[in-house]
Amino acid sequence: MNVKDFQDGKLFVFSKPFDTRLKILNGFYFLSFFGAAIFFFLIPFAESYYPLSAIAFSIFASLVCLIASYRFINKAFMSEQLFTNKNQLQLIKTGFLTKKKKSYDTTKISRLRNLNKPQLTRHPLAGDSFDYLGFQTEQQVINEMHGDNRLAFDYEGRTISFGQNIYSWEFDELENLLSDITGIDLKHDNDFEKTFS
Repeated sequence: MNVKDFQDGKLFVFSKPFDTRLKILNGFYFLSFFGAAIFFFLIPFAESYYPLSAIAFSIFASLVCLIASYRFINKAFMSEQLFTNKNQLQLIKTGFLTKKKKSYDTTKISRLRNLNKPQLTRHPLAGDSFDYLGFQTEQQVINEMHGDNRLAFDYEGRTISFGQNIYSWEFDELENLLSDITGIDLKHDNDFEKTFS
C-alpha cells in the first residue's frame, strides 16, 4: 500500500497493473488466448475452399478466445485505489479499458475492519503423513488465490469490501490516517459512540 498526498486529501494505492505473480500469469494467459484467437481466425484463409460449418466454428472459436483474452488482460491491468478527504471516500478500480469510481459519504461509514484470510481447513482426503494425491496442496492453493486479506466497511446496510492482500499493520496505518483526515472514527458506529457519551 502506497500513500500519496493528493489535492485536498490522500490517495491510497492498493494495487497496480502487473504487481503480483498472478497478474503476470494472467498476462501470459492473455498472450496464449489472443494467439489462439488469431490462429482460429486465420484457419479459413489457409485453403481456397472451406466448408461453411468449418468457417462458422472457426469464427466462434476465435470469438471465445478473444473474450477469454480480454478477461485475462483486464485482470492483469487491474488496479485499485482509495481517495479520501474530509467528506468522502472514493474507491477507484481500473482495468484494461474500464474505470469505476464509487463515492461514499464518511458520515454514513461504520465498522471499518480488516477481513483476515480464513483459517485453512484440512481437506478430508489429505493423507496424515504425506499428501500422496495432492488434495491438501490443491486446497492451500485455492485458499491463497481466493483468500481475503481485504478491507470492508458497512454503508447504508451493505458491506463494501475493497483492497487485496492488505495486512493488519497496513490496516492500522490506514485506519489512523483515515481518522486523521475525516475527523471520524470509522471503526465504530454511532451507537457505539453514544455508549461513551
